[in-house]
Amino acid sequence: MRRIGTLALALAVALPLHAQTAPKHMLYRVRGASGATVYLLGSVHLLTPEAGKLPPVVDSAFDHAKTIAFETSIDSVQMRAPEMLTLARLAPGSSLRGVLSPAAATKTDSLLHLYGLSLDQVGMFKPWFVSILMTQLAVQKAGYQADYGVDMQLNARAKAANKPVIGLESVDFQLHLLDSFSPAAQERMLLEGKGPNESVAQLNALKDAWVAGNAAALDSMLNRSTDTSPEMLKSMVVKRNQSWIPKIEEMLKGSSDALVVVGAAHLVGENGLVQLLRAKGYTVEQL
Repeated sequence: MRRIGTLALALAVALPLHAQTAPKHMLYRVRGASGATVYLLGSVHLLTPEAGKLPPVVDSAFDHAKTIAFETSIDSVQMRAPEMLTLARLAPGSSLRGVLSPAAATKTDSLLHLYGLSLDQVGMFKPWFVSILMTQLAVQKAGYQADYGVDMQLNARAKAANKPVIGLESVDFQLHLLDSFSPAAQERMLLEGKGPNESVAQLNALKDAWVAGNAAALDSMLNRSTDTSPEMLKSMVVKRNQSWIPKIEEMLKGSSDALVVVGAAHLVGENGLVQLLRAKGYTVEQL
C-alpha cells in the first residue's frame, strides 16, 4: 500500500550498510514447478532522485516479466484520491480535539507546531490522516517524492511497455484500511509521531537499508520495532501477506514470469512473503 511507507518512518532504526559482504537488492527470485519465475521486489514508496535510480537487476526482472503486479491498481488509487479525503473527515459536529484524550490532544498540538500547524487547523480530520499529513510534509521538504518511488516508476514503465498490470487487492480495501483502525490505534499513531527532523532522519535510514538490500535492517525498522502496534502490524502486514500468497502461487503455477512489487515491509521478517513461501517449500533467492 502506498501509505504504508509513510507510517513506517517512525519505526526506523539505522543499521550499518556494510553488514552484507556481497551487493544485494530488495529483489527475490522464486521459481515455479512449471517453469515460471516470480520476482518479488520490495518497494519504498517515497525516494530521492539518486536513490530512485533502479539497479540493472531490477531492470532485468522487469524485462523478463510478462505481468507486473502491485498491491493494488495505482492508477485507480490516484483517480479515487478525493474519496480518501472524504473518509479522512470527521463527522459533522466532531473535532480532532474532541476525539482525542486531553493528554493526546496536548501532545499532538505541540507536535503540529513543529510543522507550522495547530490542532485546530486540522481539527476536521481523523487522527490517522493527521499522522500521515505530518510525515508527508517532512519528507517532501527533504526532497522525497512519490514519482521516484519504486512502484510509481514501474507502473509507468509497465504502461509504456503495454505489459498487463494486476492488483493483489482491491482499491476499496486500500482506501478503507487506515480508516478501519480503532480510535485507540489512531490515537497511538499520533502519540508516536516525530518532529520533521527526526522523520527525515528515519526515512534516510530506511532508504539506506533499502539501497543496501539489508533485509534484517528493514525488518527491524518496519516490523520489529518496540513502537510497532500489534493491531496495526497484523492488519497492515501479516493478514495481507497471507491473503497474497495464494495469488503468488497461482503465478508460480503458470508458464510466464511475473514481477510482484509490494512495500518492503511485506517481504521481510517471519511473517514476510519470503518466509511464507519458503515455509511452503519454495526456494527463494535474494538477488
